[in-house]
Amino acid sequence: MSINFESHKLDRRSFLKGAGMVGAASLLAACGGKSDNGSSAASTSGAAAPNTTGATPLKEFISFESGNRELESWNMLYTQQATDANVITNLWDGLLSFDCYGKVVPAIASSWEHNDDSTVWTFHLRDDVDWVDANGEVKDHLTSKDFLVGFEWVMNSYKNEANNTSMPNDTVVGAADYYEQTKAAGDAAADMTYEDMLAAGVGIEAPDDYTLVFTCKDPCPYFDTVAAYNSFYPVAPALLDELGIEGFRGCDNTTMWYNGPYVVEEYIQGNTKSYIPNPSYYDAANVSRFERLTITMISDGSISLQLYENRELDEVDLGESSIATIQADPSNVFNQQLCEKRPKKFSYCFIFNYDKRKADGTADENWNKAIANKAFRQCFSKGLELSKFYARYNPINPLKCENDFFTMSGLCYTTDGTDYTSLVAKELGLDGEKYDGKTMKRLRANNGDITDLKKQAMDELSAIGVTFPVHCSYYILAGSTTALDSATVLKQCFTDSFGDDFIVLDIETFVSSTMKEVVAPKLQSFVHMGWGADFGDPINFLTQIIVHDDNAYYSCNMTNIEGIAENGAADYQKDLVAAYEQFTDLVNEGRVIVNDTDARYAAFAKAEAYFLEENLIFPTVYDVTWCLTHANEYSKINAMYGPCNYKAVNWETSEEAYTTEQYEEFAAAFDAATQA
Repeated sequence: MSINFESHKLDRRSFLKGAGMVGAASLLAACGGKSDNGSSAASTSGAAAPNTTGATPLKEFISFESGNRELESWNMLYTQQATDANVITNLWDGLLSFDCYGKVVPAIASSWEHNDDSTVWTFHLRDDVDWVDANGEVKDHLTSKDFLVGFEWVMNSYKNEANNTSMPNDTVVGAADYYEQTKAAGDAAADMTYEDMLAAGVGIEAPDDYTLVFTCKDPCPYFDTVAAYNSFYPVAPALLDELGIEGFRGCDNTTMWYNGPYVVEEYIQGNTKSYIPNPSYYDAANVSRFERLTITMISDGSISLQLYENRELDEVDLGESSIATIQADPSNVFNQQLCEKRPKKFSYCFIFNYDKRKADGTADENWNKAIANKAFRQCFSKGLELSKFYARYNPINPLKCENDFFTMSGLCYTTDGTDYTSLVAKELGLDGEKYDGKTMKRLRANNGDITDLKKQAMDELSAIGVTFPVHCSYYILAGSTTALDSATVLKQCFTDSFGDDFIVLDIETFVSSTMKEVVAPKLQSFVHMGWGADFGDPINFLTQIIVHDDNAYYSCNMTNIEGIAENGAADYQKDLVAAYEQFTDLVNEGRVIVNDTDARYAAFAKAEAYFLEENLIFPTVYDVTWCLTHANEYSKINAMYGPCNYKAVNWETSEEAYTTEQYEEFAAAFDAATQA
């Protein structure tokens, strides 16, 4: 189905379902303040939602998601996609969450501690958490056993199909061994239970109904950020009994059980999702929630502003043309309401496909040979000028989006005050005094002149039968003018940077799912995807891109280098595989350093620098957009890792749109608080 986006003057809620459930409890949030005018978006059981401006908060809120980002799984334990977690986080809570500054805060675990060397972590669970069904009816009570069952599900190769195992494998005693045991058991692993997992010596135990203890393989001072991830979420044993393995793996909003702040009132695939408060939510007295939260799928960004004008959206990200129009006209009603958002936690990049296929399933050897060549790949990092593409994200401050250099983990870790990014820069031979975080390409590429490098690539590739120009297949959502406009700009960047005699971008389309229609059949030359860290250590991303590990998500599913490395590389791929082998060795050298954080990060920086030198993945942009909004972005969860950022609790909102000036004040207050 699709929404009728024709202009109309109906009430802004007219396209939603009727009354629904009302009564979201709300209380002063850690990142907000009490309402100055006494207004409240709460029921009689709660207190005022966060408010710092004296505005009237919204009781209902309508947000949006791009049409190509529909969720594909409702199972938090199974999914590894942010598009899924962004939905499920409102329905399914884990041990821990985060606040608007990114600090770990309680969720189902009310408190936690670790021993002196951070190898044993104890979590104390709340005793008032219930599971409810889609109708809000209580189905079961949650205890520590639910976490044992959930952890066994994740670590069972048959049940969870290797998803979300890399974090436990790296940190928890015996987890990797148990995974291999279930893998070797084949179909028989379906009958294995958490008792089998405990008997195998996995480092998780439940001394009582409300205590959970993890034993780490090595000192792990960041384990609380690991435990906040999908891998450690609970599942009700009774639900597994009810649905069975296949049923639980493929559960949806009607069959799953909820323990989070909301339940799904209505879901129309590709259209809308409406959430209403979970009537049995354990934390109802301590967080504010909306009486109804609706996510509208937007198939084409060109109509987003119209929906916002009709108040059928309460927030909207603006495209380049809309920003230019509003900014150029001081009399425009939105001119003083342009708000620059915080950078999203994701570092975007071109994730190359080293085993591209044609539509008939045969190998696209011309592309595969080209992308396996180091000089060809380095032409991206040293020659692709993306300034016009940055402006598609942020035409007012485009260089804020420049990602010529990034730590692949997506985090800026520190070791005794040392910026982790600077460690990588040092490994790359950059002058620390000149390095400003935005200039790697300019410093390393002789002002962007790639003439010699281009000639080298063409000579080497011509010798093995590659024909030019090499065509890059880049897929966008069919029918989206916004996606087409951005792709057209990107295509022009290729032409301006490389000339059409070398590399040409071909714009292709898919109907609804990038993963199913494009990535699974390996049709893409690259996907443009953002990476956000899963927990507070660089290893969390590095293990996704190594080889000889079937839990390495990018290597197995996106770049397809794992299959090449395991099944035998062609002659033209041997140097590529050797580069990945070298990178993997460097990562493994760092991961065994567990008692010296400085040495650990230095080793990881060396690995990341090598990866960037080989340009095995190409960094592109940071997402820093402008919006019109009735929500204070700075009141939302802002974790650098984990699945919780889209959890709609404790949002400060206003019936009147926020202004540019107010957002500048929010930003200044946020910066001051984080620096303090």
